[in-house]
Amino acid sequence: MGKIIQQLISPTFELSHTKTYELSILLGVDSFGFAVISDQQRLLALRQYSLEGSPMDAESLEELARKDEYLSATYRNSRLAFATPRQVIVPERLYNPDDHLTYLEGSVRLTSQDTVRADHVASLRTYFVYAVDGRLEAAAQRLFSGSRIFHLGNALLEGQRRLTNHADGAYFHLLDGQLFASVLQNGTLAFFNAYQYRSAKDFVYYAMLVFEQAVLSAESTPVYLSGQLVEASEIYRLLSRYLPLMEFMDSRAIFRFDLENDREVAYQYFDLLSLSLL
Repeated sequence: MGKIIQQLISPTFELSHTKTYELSILLGVDSFGFAVISDQQRLLALRQYSLEGSPMDAESLEELARKDEYLSATYRNSRLAFATPRQVIVPERLYNPDDHLTYLEGSVRLTSQDTVRADHVASLRTYFVYAVDGRLEAAAQRLFSGSRIFHLGNALLEGQRRLTNHADGAYFHLLDGQLFASVLQNGTLAFFNAYQYRSAKDFVYYAMLVFEQAVLSAESTPVYLSGQLVEASEIYRLLSRYLPLMEFMDSRAIFRFDLENDREVAYQYFDLLSLSLL
C-alpha cells in the first residue's frame, strides 16, 4: 500500500458518525488523497498517500480501499476526481456527446483500455472531456459505489468560483509534478491545460507559456496559487521574479479547520476541499 505522507484528524471527528459526513477522494498520477468534511464544512480528517513512484492503478486503489479504515466507512455523500492531464475543454455551444473521441484524439494518447468521460461546467458554459484508465474507473465505481465522479479541473474551477466569483486572472494548481493552469477573462474560461514539469525552471517556463498563449500581462494579471507549493520553495522564488501579483487561494473563507497551520492546509488541499463543493 502507499505511504501516508500527510494526516490531519480533527478532535471532533468520530468514525461512528460518518453517515453524517461527506467524503472527497482524489486520484492522482502517483498519489491518492481523501478528505472527510462535516455538514458545516469543517475539515474532520485528511490523508494523503504517496505511491512512491508507482502509478495509480486498479490494484493500488483496491489495496488502499481495503486497508484504510476510513475508506470502508459509510458516508452521506461521496465524490471522486481524476487528476488526469489527458483532457480537453470544449465550449458548450460546440459540444456533442457523440464526438468524445474526436475531441481527444488530436491532443492526447489513447489506449484500448481507456474510458472517455465528460463533465459539464454549467457556470462557465464548457465541458471537460477526459480519458481515464477503464480498469481504474471500474474499480473506483465498484469500491466507492454511488460516488459522483469528476475531473480535477471541474473541482478547481468550482472552488475558484466560490472564492473569487470568477475573478479575472491566472490560476495555478500543483499536484504530482503537474501544473493545472486556468485563465479567466471577463468571467469566462479562456484557457485550461495541464503541464508536466520536472524542475522549478520547467514550471516557470510553462507558467510563462500560459501567459503568452492567453496574452496576459505579467505586471497586471493576478495569479492565484494552490496545491503542493510553499513560499520557501524554488518554484515560488523564481515565479515571483516574473509575476508580482501572486497570492494563495484561501479556502478558510468557506471551510473551517481545527488546525494551527490552517493557512497552508487551506491552499495546499484546495483540490480536495473544492471537490466537496460540487
